[in-house]
Amino acid sequence: MKAFLQLLQRAYKYFRSTKRVWRRPPRASLLIIDRGTASPLDEMFAHHNPHIMEIRGESVNMFALLRALPKIHLGAVAYLEAYIDFVKPKLILSRTDNNHALWQLKRRPNVTYKVALIQNGWRLDLEFEMPILLSAAGSIGQWFVDTVFSYGPTWPAQIARITKAEGVASGSILANTFKKSEYQQRVSLVSTFRTGYVRQKLDLGLDLYHSLDSYLTKKSLDLTVIGFSGNENSNDEYEFIKLHMPTSKWNLRARQHRLSSYESLELCGIVLVDQSSLGYEMLALGKRVGFIASMEWSKSTHRFGKPLEFGEKGPFWTNDPSEEEIGRILDYLLSVSDEQWERDSGWIRDQLMVHDYGNTKIRAYVEGVLTDSLESK
Repeated sequence: MKAFLQLLQRAYKYFRSTKRVWRRPPRASLLIIDRGTASPLDEMFAHHNPHIMEIRGESVNMFALLRALPKIHLGAVAYLEAYIDFVKPKLILSRTDNNHALWQLKRRPNVTYKVALIQNGWRLDLEFEMPILLSAAGSIGQWFVDTVFSYGPTWPAQIARITKAEGVASGSILANTFKKSEYQQRVSLVSTFRTGYVRQKLDLGLDLYHSLDSYLTKKSLDLTVIGFSGNENSNDEYEFIKLHMPTSKWNLRARQHRLSSYESLELCGIVLVDQSSLGYEMLALGKRVGFIASMEWSKSTHRFGKPLEFGEKGPFWTNDPSEEEIGRILDYLLSVSDEQWERDSGWIRDQLMVHDYGNTKIRAYVEGVLTDSLESK
């Protein structure tokens, strides 16, 4: 009873501050759940006139809410199901793959729609990312979706530990819009700067900047910093880099839009990252990537290749952000032949991140479901 009352209290606070929509959700064969992660799915499948459901407090549909009230004990799932029943889709897509409520949209018997979730960020392991899924079933049924489109084969193998879902290694939906490029001897660093980390006084991996600054200065190498901040915080990020890299030559490329980091990295052949999906995406795009774990608070949880185990150090990764280790990795990345790089990195890359230029696998799946031509599994 206490948990139920707390649920009602949270729902009331949510309801008070949310726009109320007094019209039925429209019918659509394709329903994309979560406006916050709908792009680029809404653009890829615009010809199917998808309907986008808002779940982050942008609005609440009163018709769906009223229909969900008798099943309020199901929590968010009751509202999702009521909304879906109005839309009557053939297919539900979402890039919000770590929302556990979406993993129970197939709980009802005889539903005809399919549910496909698309990996939207590096997933370390179930214990860290979604511990709620570790139970055989949630409070209202077994975890189950039809298909999980993942960066590589590793994440579906994790999912298979607790439920059935067809795993399709399809790469990053954003990185797949870029072709692989030829090697260029330009060095870049994916910034670890986060305004939230600064406010919380979290370690930003300062040893990485200090050691890299010293190495670059000695080698007379230039650096492109791929910024995390947009224009509103780019000055703060610039001052942060300037403080911790005072002697080397570098330029900061602020993030202008969702693809600007990818566009900036197209110009660079060597990419250094601490913990970032961008590092694995660039690995799939043929870049030479060095992974340097520098933030102490995340070394054990976010180390290179997790949930797979590749050890503390390797040809292009390390858990030691010293100048000696950064120098070792950069010396290797700057001099290794294409053939040797493929031998050293290819077998690891293929387990973590594949490249499907044009997102052909997701496109074929969606078209197959919506045209009733997809073979039954």
